[in-house]
Amino acid sequence: MDFSTITFVMTLVIGFILIKWFFQGDEHPSTQNLNNSQRQSNQNNEQQRQPRSNRRFKRRVTDDMIEVVQSLAPSLHVEQIRYSLTQTGSVEETVEKFLRGEEFPFPPGYRASPSNDDNDTAESSDPRKKNNIKPDNLLSKFNVALTADYSDINFKDLDMEERKKYMIWQSRKAVEKKLNEDEKFSSLVK
Repeated sequence: MDFSTITFVMTLVIGFILIKWFFQGDEHPSTQNLNNSQRQSNQNNEQQRQPRSNRRFKRRVTDDMIEVVQSLAPSLHVEQIRYSLTQTGSVEETVEKFLRGEEFPFPPGYRASPSNDDNDTAESSDPRKKNNIKPDNLLSKFNVALTADYSDINFKDLDMEERKKYMIWQSRKAVEKKLNEDEKFSSLVK
């Protein structure tokens, strides 16, 4: 080992010792354990003095609360969510209950319709569940003529619009070539 390696290793060791020394408390570890046990007993005494209320303040269930839970648990019926929210009073607890896999009963006396008409209308009117992808004909969008021949043109000499046309033309030619060579692919397109 050369001198620089030894110096580096010694610097690391000394740095480790200094960092450990700076972060070490002033007290001996046995006194730290004693202080921790005293703190815990004080906390226990305070908890015993204060009466615990298991009743939680319950808020009025709003449509926003139902929407939040429904976005995380779309398989649940609105009435199941509403009933759970009235019991828990909290969106967080209702979501945690769903994530734990607990059952969500319907409210007493409520009968769910077997056709789930409410869910069908909600899905059809919900823009998040609508398919917004529409196919574009790039040949007509960028005015690319299939009869044009771009094979002898240098790509770097073209401006942005001409590059778009060139790339569309090139892709179209590649697909045509693939259709002529591959029977499985051509059967899918036809």
